[in-house]
Amino acid sequence: MTRFQDYFTELTKTFNECHQNLLQQTIEQDIHKLRTTLKKLKTFNILLDGLLFREKDFPLEFDNLFKLSGEIRDIQIQQKILEEYDDGYKAYLLYMYEDRLKKFKIKESFDDELIYLTDKLNRVEDYHIDEQIIMNIQTRIEMSYDDIRSMVEKISTENLHDLRKRIKRIYYNLLMLGDLSDIQKIDQIQETIGLWHDYDVTIEAIRKFDNNLDIIKSLIKKRDSLYNESLELIKLF
Repeated sequence: MTRFQDYFTELTKTFNECHQNLLQQTIEQDIHKLRTTLKKLKTFNILLDGLLFREKDFPLEFDNLFKLSGEIRDIQIQQKILEEYDDGYKAYLLYMYEDRLKKFKIKESFDDELIYLTDKLNRVEDYHIDEQIIMNIQTRIEMSYDDIRSMVEKISTENLHDLRKRIKRIYYNLLMLGDLSDIQKIDQIQETIGLWHDYDVTIEAIRKFDNNLDIIKSLIKKRDSLYNESLELIKLF
């Protein structure tokens, strides 16, 4: 199962590099890279659990780290969206960002969690071969494509974010296979939908914070433009 051992080894290497960097200094770039790597590890873990016929079981410490890094990332995204605006909510975001950075305490070692995932991989290797796992992933990808195509027929603002999650699942599974043929197209679709969702979340946050109608109107215009762009991109499926 060399291909998947190599993939897992690369993820582990990236995680360890970010981890060591963050033990020394809390840097945004390392937090984001760590979070992205954890997403890939989560997808890889789902594959292993499926092959082992067990419930999804991801190490709790990884889950907690993913959530904490996600909170910081969400604040950064809202700050970027509001760069050109003058609003009191920006000061609140800055306070929240500094607060989350101070609370971003990373433990000294994640060896147990990585060993746990390594043991799963070894157990899968005992009775699976590359070809079987590739077929499993390809089946998952086709099922996700089928789900997306059925969702596209009745797409709305209510299910667009859920559709993005399914597209992202395809994205990470293709990375696992090393199939980069559609990666750029899929990445563009999920990034555009993600930005639409970020604007939507930011609008709701401002409504709750200070209800600045001028900023809300401007953000709604951009959000709706991203929504229409997302619909056009989805047609590529």
